[in-house]
Amino acid sequence: MHFAVKKTIDEIKSLCSVESNRRLIKDTLLFFVSTVIFHFLYWNTDMNAWIFGPFTNGIFDFFTDLAFKGSKPLCALLTDKPFYCEQTSFYFYSVLPDGTREIDSIMHIIHDCSGVKQLLQWGLIMILCRGKWLGKLLWFLCGCVVIILCNILRITLLTTMFSYDPSWFTPTHDWVARPMMYIIIFAMWYYWLHLLNKKAEQNGEKEQCERTSAEQSLS
Repeated sequence: MHFAVKKTIDEIKSLCSVESNRRLIKDTLLFFVSTVIFHFLYWNTDMNAWIFGPFTNGIFDFFTDLAFKGSKPLCALLTDKPFYCEQTSFYFYSVLPDGTREIDSIMHIIHDCSGVKQLLQWGLIMILCRGKWLGKLLWFLCGCVVIILCNILRITLLTTMFSYDPSWFTPTHDWVARPMMYIIIFAMWYYWLHLLNKKAEQNGEKEQCERTSAEQSLS
């Protein structure tokens, strides 16, 4: 047992002795700690109000409407259940023999579906990430587009499934659709670090070549 613990400690020390591994460990810890703190503040404080101030409702209305309008034509393609829309809600119905409509289910696209929380989380992660600010800003904007499109896809799939069987909505939303957004954010964060590390390696190789050339010139 003592030997196994010592071996594990030695492996950890060996892992941390490499600069790139230390950076990766630090970045990973920062990602998860910031994510936990962000969600704690988001759900336990009035974060939206002290970030957006008097524009809070307008911003959430805009992104909610964007998600709704993006998912509406896709839902029309994916489901054969008839529906009509009012504001940002889908009303799925059946046509009775007398020609009247009977509402089967209603899907409301609300502020929590807007994707604003994910955009805020993505912004915090990019602020804390390593890298030059201009590059981080450009990658943040690209990530915002990805998050908005993925949120539209998420709502489309949930709404289509809901139109057929509403009982599956909650488990699918909580255990599939919600984790999907975190996976996407994690993937974009990881790719940004990959780009940074690749650039650092290229710069290191360039510096090594320059040093070698300088040494050869001196000799």
